Formats: sequence, structure tokens, C-alpha cells
Amino acid sequence: MKIRRLLCLSVVLVLPQLAVAKLPMPSDSFGKLEGILDFCANADPQAASKYQERKKLVAGDASEQEVTEARKTQEYNDGYQTISEELAKLPKEQAAKACTAYLEGK
Repeated sequence: MKIRRLLCLSVVLVLPQLAVAKLPMPSDSFGKLEGILDFCANADPQAASKYQERKKLVAGDASEQEVTEARKTQEYNDGYQTISEELAKLPKEQAAKACTAYLEGK
């Protein structure tokens, strides 16, 4: 339950920062959200394709070039690394359950 709250809280903290341009959020938030989705893809490999689909939705109307450029920024890398380090501390089995619950909308 605690892990699910942490995952949901992470998403909640990232999503309100939706802002300008075609990329619907700042690079830092984009990195954190992609970090969460990549973590979930590794924790729940059977549903990895669903997490990859969510990553495409996160990018919104941004072109591949804009997404690539955002991923090259220090802000993106810092956000991605920060969330990845925090999520890596979670027990894998519980993390997989929380990720599955996220996909199911629970």
C-alpha cells in the first residue's frame, strides 16, 4: 500500500507541472514520468508494451525531435535519475503490484 501511494504521489507531483510548447511538461517532469514508466516496465515485464504506450501519450503532440532534445537536457536526466534511484529502493514484488494497479486505474 505504501509503495502504491509513493508511485501515485510521484505521478501526481509530476503531472501538474504541465506547461508550454508541444512537450506538455518541463524536461524535469518529463524525465521523472518516463523514469516511473521505465521502472514499471522493468518491474512488470509482461505489461512493458503498455508502459511504452503510456510514454508515447506523455509526449503529447511533441515531435520525435522535440522528445529527443528534451531527453538530452540536464533537467531531464536529473529528474529521471532521481526518480529511478528512489524507486529502485522499493521491493520488486510490491513495486510490480503498484505498477499493475496504476495500469488498471486503481
